[in-house]
Amino acid sequence: MSLGDHASKGISYHLLVCAVVASLLGLGAASSRAAGDNTEQAQPTVGQKTATAKAYLILVKGEVNSRLARRIRKGLENATAARAEVVIVEVDTFGGRLDAAVKIRDALLNADLRTIAFINKRAISAGALISLAAHDIVMTPGATIGAATPVRFTAEGPKPLGEKAISYFRKEMKATAESRDHPTALAEAMVDVDVVVPGVIEKGKLLTLTTQEALALKLAAAQSDDLEQLLQMYGLELITKDRSAQRWDVRSWFKQFRTWHVWLILGLVLAAAEIFVSGFFLLWFAVGALLASLLAWLQVPQAIQIGTFLVSSFLLLVFSRTVLRSVLFRSQANIATNIEALKGRNGIVVKTIEGGLKPGSVKIGGEVWSAFCADDMEITEGSKIEVLEIVGNKAKVKLL
Repeated sequence: MSLGDHASKGISYHLLVCAVVASLLGLGAASSRAAGDNTEQAQPTVGQKTATAKAYLILVKGEVNSRLARRIRKGLENATAARAEVVIVEVDTFGGRLDAAVKIRDALLNADLRTIAFINKRAISAGALISLAAHDIVMTPGATIGAATPVRFTAEGPKPLGEKAISYFRKEMKATAESRDHPTALAEAMVDVDVVVPGVIEKGKLLTLTTQEALALKLAAAQSDDLEQLLQMYGLELITKDRSAQRWDVRSWFKQFRTWHVWLILGLVLAAAEIFVSGFFLLWFAVGALLASLLAWLQVPQAIQIGTFLVSSFLLLVFSRTVLRSVLFRSQANIATNIEALKGRNGIVVKTIEGGLKPGSVKIGGEVWSAFCADDMEITEGSKIEVLEIVGNKAKVKLL
């Protein structure tokens, strides 16, 4: 092989190597561009935040009572069983029983789940304690929280309980706020009018906060127009909600009635039922129920209400059957009946009355009666007679 051939072959090898390298570099660049394109496509855009945690919804609606406390405990158990990571407690209540509110508070504090109190319009009194037991408080626009001093209802309206009850509930609110890192001074000011929070509430006033005030004072973590916005805000996916709340809607509606409402309705029903019952029987029980309704409105103990209903109804019933009857029907006692009115009246024989108690016929006041003679004698047709008495369906007469 000549030198030229070697040179030519060396050049060919170099060109081949350069082509291979160039191809590899081109493939690498293309791969890099493709990888870069895929990376850009994998990055989420703003507003496409995906749900990262499962949420369970429990409703706190209407009056706070022992039934609601049991339902919330059951709801927390169901949330754990459903593997939820967050429990949303939607609150809309004017309050209720203090002991029930404390049970709900304890259940929320002891739950191994993150909790969010979603105040959808109001968390008053016991509702404020329940809301403070959640990790976060979220409020809808125009919502309120506060006014949590313990009260009792009287005929003059609600009145605060004694110093002992207020002192206890004030510390209960403070301890709850401490456990969830909420402002404790605000929690205390919702219970006790003697608590002063500079720039917020003065002495002698009870604290109630609006949504904007709660946000400014760092009591509320956020504002949300509705549940859907709250879920998006926290990156949550609602897996289920407390269905038992729907089943108790009717019972909760009845629970809104006060005792005096129940007595009043009972009295009206009994009075209406008297229309279909003769003898003025149910009417007296209606009066007894109305008396019990008045006592219930005056906050008289329930045992006295029931006793008044039973005793007054019984006495009125007896009175109506004795004294009242004699007064009402005294004038009617001297009015003779149709048969008794015939005694002593005169008539005319229209069919001869034969002796031996054989009847004939007489006409008395326009009516024809079968008649017999008291003296066992014959009384001819056209004779005048006097009625002595009515025996069965016959007139016992004598000749005038």
